[in-house]
Amino acid sequence: MPSLRAAFDRATLAFLAVLIAITALRVYMLQINPLGLYFDEAQYWAWSRTFDWGYFSKPPLIAWTIAATTALFGDAEWAVRLGSPLAHTLAAATLFVLGRLMYGAWAGFWAGIAYLTLPGIVFSSSLISTDALLLPAWALALLAMWRLMTTRAWTWAVVLGVAVGVGVLAKYAMLYFVLCTAMAAYWMPPVREALKGGRGIIAGVLAFLVALPNIIWNFQHGFATARHTASNARFDAADLFNLDELFEFVTGQAGVLGPVMFVVLIAIAWGAWRRSSGLTDQDKFLISYILPPFLFVSVIAFVSRANVNWVAVAYPAALLWFTGSMFAASKGARALWASLLVNVALALAFVYILTSMPDVANRFKGIRTAQAWEQTADLIAARALPQAGEPPFTAVLVDDRAAYYELAYYWREERRAGEPLPPVRMWVLHGEAHNSAEASDPMRAAEGGRVLVVHSRPEFIPYVAGDFTVFRTVEHVSVPLGGGRTRELELSVAEGFAPAPRDEAFELRLRERDDD
Repeated sequence: MPSLRAAFDRATLAFLAVLIAITALRVYMLQINPLGLYFDEAQYWAWSRTFDWGYFSKPPLIAWTIAATTALFGDAEWAVRLGSPLAHTLAAATLFVLGRLMYGAWAGFWAGIAYLTLPGIVFSSSLISTDALLLPAWALALLAMWRLMTTRAWTWAVVLGVAVGVGVLAKYAMLYFVLCTAMAAYWMPPVREALKGGRGIIAGVLAFLVALPNIIWNFQHGFATARHTASNARFDAADLFNLDELFEFVTGQAGVLGPVMFVVLIAIAWGAWRRSSGLTDQDKFLISYILPPFLFVSVIAFVSRANVNWVAVAYPAALLWFTGSMFAASKGARALWASLLVNVALALAFVYILTSMPDVANRFKGIRTAQAWEQTADLIAARALPQAGEPPFTAVLVDDRAAYYELAYYWREERRAGEPLPPVRMWVLHGEAHNSAEASDPMRAAEGGRVLVVHSRPEFIPYVAGDFTVFRTVEHVSVPLGGGRTRELELSVAEGFAPAPRDEAFELRLRERDDD
């Protein structure tokens, strides 16, 4: 009983109260979120309609999560996104436990709260993404590794293996954990001892077994997901070695962590570099789970490009290091409070701009692209339904996967009601599929009799026209997005689908257009 009372001390009760309040607020905010689904969210929803062990560009956990939340609450946007705030709640609770073990009860409190209020996590909680599902798995693996190091208990080897395997099913960035653990083992004798005696083998075997169905799926599908993940880095880009991309990636972390935490972490890292011989076990452990992914992705940014979230797995250890270092510093409380207050202010500003200032919100492409897809889908449906005196359309062809998945989602009720909407098909630019829509629903010759073509990318109109025997552009439409912004579409009617060969001459035409 004394240990149970100690576990539910003031710090724990305070953290649980804040955690529950923030989670409830985030679920409520999902329900009033004015943004429609981003196209990748709509894509994940489409995948969730069919169970599989993998999908074209992502491992399966995100589709399974959406399938579960929509089975319980329906297909509304908030239900599609519900897994995200719940996953971040699990991650925050895990980091509270780990922070408590490493630095004390109130340090755990601050670590959990710091995670919940990171600007990147605030934004991530408003949409469903693979990062949201990856981070609780990473946090649990981090906790298991620390406990395995300090207790040598086999139970934690099992937890470690399962957490890593589940993380791989969320996003392949979980594999950084292996690299980080290798660094920790090289640097820290306690980690090496923890992995001895078969404990490391058990963890590795369990991780492999949990991820094995996805590995088999990839093998059966030509490693589609793995190839897509690798292609995101764009190592074939013409301009390699970009200092501007590296600078943008590094400074972009301030937007994820918050400016105060970002600056303080740089100071902490500089201090650790200067006193490398005097680092604590906590320092060495956390650095091992920050440095490898950060350095690896920085190299990618330098030679090609990298999104700021590609190093998301480093954030749990980074904020633990920040919190623990501030608890050890004489004036660390000021930095903790400053970081919290600035990040909360940024979160409130984000919510206010999103809900009350469309003119400002729509200046950001990331917000603008999610606006008014339901209205866009309604407009296209009005043109695609049978018209008096005209033969019905046999298909709706789109030239952009965003339009494909948004129509699939926003036509779901009409489909269920039996509306005579034509099937939506994806125009294939190259000789093979380059995205999930092209792989699952390319334009079919049998459906190419009379086609409504929706052009999101007018530069491809001549190439689309070349795939039909009869083609005419009939209408330009603008969909208001708010704040004076619009979505511009061209509509065409095409007949006789007969795609031009995607041979070397066709690819040469594309390259010449790109050069122009």
